[in-house]
Amino acid sequence: MIFVLMKHLWTYCLIFFICVSCDFFKKPVVTEEELVAQEKESINLNTVDVFPSFSNCDSLEKEQQKTCFFQTLTDQIYEQLAQNNIQVTKTIRDTIQVAIYIDTLGIIKVSDIQKKPYTDKYIPSLDSLIEVSAQNLPKASPAYKRGIPVKTKFLLPIILHVEEPLKEN
Repeated sequence: MIFVLMKHLWTYCLIFFICVSCDFFKKPVVTEEELVAQEKESINLNTVDVFPSFSNCDSLEKEQQKTCFFQTLTDQIYEQLAQNNIQVTKTIRDTIQVAIYIDTLGIIKVSDIQKKPYTDKYIPSLDSLIEVSAQNLPKASPAYKRGIPVKTKFLLPIILHVEEPLKEN
């Protein structure tokens, strides 16, 4: 009799364990909205995986490629500005902040130019000279984030130092 009672007890314990253990195997169901929200949190929108590049910088490592890109961009804009004979009646020293925009096709555009009012007063054609300089840049490879080309925007400082002509006595 004890044996039969023990047998039933074990059977009930086994059935109870099976019913309770189902909760151990139940996995939480994650909705699509939760997955998208988690993915959005994990993406840093302030950085890119691959920085924009010119063809002469493509073979370099990531940080060297970034440096090469900015150096090429700066050199070409300065070269274009130097070709124009800018004449002023006063000495001008200003740091101009040029907002450069590169679209997903690698086309470079100037989206904004910030400078001091007196710079605009003495060199009114400066904006158009900078925009023409940007238009004459070679096409760049766009930046990539997770293998997808993305738009980028950054500020390029241009240090402007133009001396007034010497006056003859």
